[in-house]
Amino acid sequence: MKKFLLSLLLALPLTVAADTYNYLNITSTESVQSVALKTVKKIIFEGANIKVITTGNQTVEAPLSTLSKITFTDIAVGVKDVAQSDRLCIEHGRIVAQGNGLLLLFNASGQLVRQMPSNDGRHEVSLDGLPRGLYIAKLGNRTVKILH
Repeated sequence: MKKFLLSLLLALPLTVAADTYNYLNITSTESVQSVALKTVKKIIFEGANIKVITTGNQTVEAPLSTLSKITFTDIAVGVKDVAQSDRLCIEHGRIVAQGNGLLLLFNASGQLVRQMPSNDGRHEVSLDGLPRGLYIAKLGNRTVKILH
């Protein structure tokens, strides 16, 4: 009887419309990182990490040893909560970052609003002309919330 009920349960279609969700959230003991689903190219398990690669070839990763859950939501639930770091900070209305690669600035809806390539390992992006609100700056695997 149990086998019959289990096979019946497995046969039932359990579907949810894909457009219900906008974000993939990776929760670890260190942070919660949200990635806009429309930008997710692939999710891989490599070595001891889970990696989400976006259409812009950006990578969000977390160690499997600290991973607690992966969820889908209609709103972003978080990014690494870092107010300032040695690589990425805010100075006088500008985002200043040290490191190679592309500095990306996203609005609260996950839309890319500015990007700046490295100038000898230093980035400076002005917030002038942007509406007040919450932004997310990303350089490599470092992410910072910015309230402008």
